[in-house]
Amino acid sequence: MRVFWVQGYAAASIDVLCRAMNVPRASLYQMFGDKQGLFLAAITHYSDVRFAPVMQHLAGNGDLRVDLAAFLNGVVDFATRDQETLGCLVATALADTAGCNLQLRDRLTRAFDNVENTLAVRIAKAQVKGQIPPTPSADDLGVMLAATARGLMVRARTGCPADDLYPAARAAVDLCCRA
Repeated sequence: MRVFWVQGYAAASIDVLCRAMNVPRASLYQMFGDKQGLFLAAITHYSDVRFAPVMQHLAGNGDLRVDLAAFLNGVVDFATRDQETLGCLVATALADTAGCNLQLRDRLTRAFDNVENTLAVRIAKAQVKGQIPPTPSADDLGVMLAATARGLMVRARTGCPADDLYPAARAAVDLCCRA
């Protein structure tokens, strides 16, 4: 996972991947079929284990502003924590390689849909409670905030420090939770 995250899909050679995993080439092919199979397994592991704690901030039913701030600040923290793995594996390496590959594009779409739908569900709960107005729709706000999160991840990939990204995260929360 880290090799793909650092180098991207195209630059991550089978030899480098085998060395990082400490497995012979035959074992990699036996376990994953090919490089793409390994990449998809790495994306699944990343989503299920590494990024899941960031998504947990959206599981609450309390104050939407608090939950969204925790989510977007969590995105910034996650994206800037490790100087070797800046940004997001999905928003950088998967998005970069998905282009013409229908299987990878489908996986990217599912990853984006998951974040957007989770945000929309959380926002809809807040709209029902009257915490924010019913328009724009929860779906539209979910797409906007997910796009903001992806943008923060990509910006972090450039080496932009967390302190420069937190204001954008705050602005997105303020726009969503306007009085």
